[in-house]
Parts: sequence; structure tokens; C-alpha cells
Amino acid sequence: MSEKIRVLQVNIENEGGNGAFSLVRYLYYFLKEDFIFDFFTMSKFMDDAVYRDIVNDGGKCFSANLRSNKLLGHIKLPFVFYKYLKKNKYKIVHIHSEVAYKHFLYAIAARCAKVDKIIIHSHSSNIDGNNKGVKLVCHKILKSWVNRLGTYFLACSIPAAEWMFDDKVRSSNRFKLLHNGIDPRKYKFSEEKRIVARNKLGVENKIVIGHVGALKWVKNQQYLLEILSNIHDETFVLILIGDGEDKEKLVKDSIRLGVEKQVLFLGSRTDVAELLHAIDVFVFPSFFEGIPMAMIEAQTVGIPIVASDVINRDIMVNENISFISINDDSSVWIREIQKIKSMHLTEKGYASIYNSKYNIKNSAKILRAVYLDV
Repeated sequence: MSEKIRVLQVNIENEGGNGAFSLVRYLYYFLKEDFIFDFFTMSKFMDDAVYRDIVNDGGKCFSANLRSNKLLGHIKLPFVFYKYLKKNKYKIVHIHSEVAYKHFLYAIAARCAKVDKIIIHSHSSNIDGNNKGVKLVCHKILKSWVNRLGTYFLACSIPAAEWMFDDKVRSSNRFKLLHNGIDPRKYKFSEEKRIVARNKLGVENKIVIGHVGALKWVKNQQYLLEILSNIHDETFVLILIGDGEDKEKLVKDSIRLGVEKQVLFLGSRTDVAELLHAIDVFVFPSFFEGIPMAMIEAQTVGIPIVASDVINRDIMVNENISFISINDDSSVWIREIQKIKSMHLTEKGYASIYNSKYNIKNSAKILRAVYLDV
């Protein structure tokens, strides 16, 4: 291919622990010989190392800054996006969301701007954030429109596909299952990395509970603080990797529960692969998820995992994972953490993920074929 094709990735940004954004960055590594990825977000891109990598590779990041008033912002969004598309010509627009109304706002603008290929990518099977009732109504009303506006359709799992797409779309050759995946080579366990990471964090003699994800309601980090406070053992510490709208509340809650000295808020990081090595047990009490990238990464390092039972069991590759109801008392979670914390798989985790469908090389082949109409 002589000239690289620009693809506009929509509704994702480098803020907090955005799993869809992480997926796209993994995919880009295997597609960058033929494609350049630009980004459009309703929110705002952070000026960090990842942002600079995108720009250095020739990519563009457009921040619409429409979140100060979300209602007004969503009304303005399709008009702002249409104007952007008329000014910046794209043949491929790849829209990421878990709800139909967001897909609709972007897709209707793309259709009006006469974009050739509009890819609708479903990343979950439920609704996040506030005003969930209103969002659900909007999702149901606009779902059929989204099925008509798209030209190609992707989903991270069967439940995510059923949530967004009708039977006609799912049975057509325009639909593909695109598994969330990672480059497992970045996460191969190393005892040396573990020692360095624990020393840097000052947790050499601690039992480290870890979590990676945006700090927001759906991830349920509040429950992690409750678990920590009920362990009644200062040997345990909690590290939270990620940023988001709930950070201030979580900091206050850690103080209220008396565990503030046992919690490390590490923010949005570019060294997640290294930080995971410091963790003894990965705890993931989400209210709902699609196929969480963080759990694939943790499994590659070999970390034992205790996770919410609402998470799709398809995520389970390693055997050292326990699924527990978030409705159970924290004592149930604590018993399982105590039981599983010594079941680290070390190098075996890498081999498991490398040979699984969550190796990003497989998803990159599928996406490349979609972009090129192969």
C-alpha cells in the first residue's frame, strides 16, 4: 500500500482508564504500516505521553470540549462533528460506544457528510453513569436507526452484539466479532520487574490488591475501599490505576473509612504493564462490563483475580480466577482474596494469553480486512 489511509476513531480519548482507547492503541501497533489513526472526542484529550505518540506518528486529536453541559453538548455534537468531517475528509469513521444514542449522533453526521464507511463498534451490553433510565429509553429508540446508518458492525462479545444490533445485522457479512485483545509480549511476567515495581511504590512487604480502570460508578471502586477497611490488616494495600470523575469522592471515602494510608491513587499511567507486576491479587467488582481489557492484561502477568460475577465468563483464560456476586457481603470477597492471593501463575499467564483469542494479532487481522473491504 503506497499511501497510508487515515481512519477517524470516534468517541474515545486518553482520559482515565478508557478500555476502548487502549484497544485501539493495541490495534494500531499492528496496523500502522498501512493506516494512520486520528481521534475525535466529545470530551478533551490530555497532553500526555500517549497523546504525543499519536501526534508523532502523524495522527490528529480533536477535542470538542462539549461536556461542561452534557445535555447541550449532546445537542451540539452532531453539528460540530458534521462540520469537522466536511473540513477533514475521511473515507472511514470508526465509532465506539456502548449506547445507541451516541452511535446515532455521530453516525447521522457521518452519513450527512457522505462518509463512505461508517463502522459501529459495540463495547458493552449495558449502560454506565447517571440518568440510566433516560439513556436506556434513548438507546432503545435509536437502536434501529443505528442499524441502518452503519455500513459495518463490530462487537467485543455476543452479548454486546445482541445489545446493539438486530438479527439481520448480526447474521450479515457486515458484522464481525472483534475480541478485545492485547499484545501479550508487553505483559510477560518478570521477577525483576516485580521487585522494581514494588520497590518504586514502597510496597515491598505488603500484600497488594490492585485495580485498573476509570474511576467511575460502573467500576465500583467504592466496594474495594469497603473490602480494604473490613480486612483490618495494615499489611494490605490497594493501588488504583486510572483516573476519572469519581476520584475526589473516592479519596474522601478512603479518609472516612480510615484507610487513606493504605490506598495509592496512581492516576492515568503509561506504565501499566510494569505496575501490574507489583500486584498480588487483582480485584474487579464492576457492576457490568463487556470484555474488560484490564482483566486480559492481569491474566497475562499471571495475577490471581477476584471479579464480579456479572462479567462475561468468556474472559476467563487462566484458572486462578474467582467470580463472586457484588451483592455478597465483603467478607465473602475477603475470604476469596485470602484464598487466591498466593496462586500467581507467573510466566504461565503469558503463554495462556498468547495462544488465546485475546492475542491482539488476531483482532488486527479482522479489523484490517474490514477497513480494506477484503
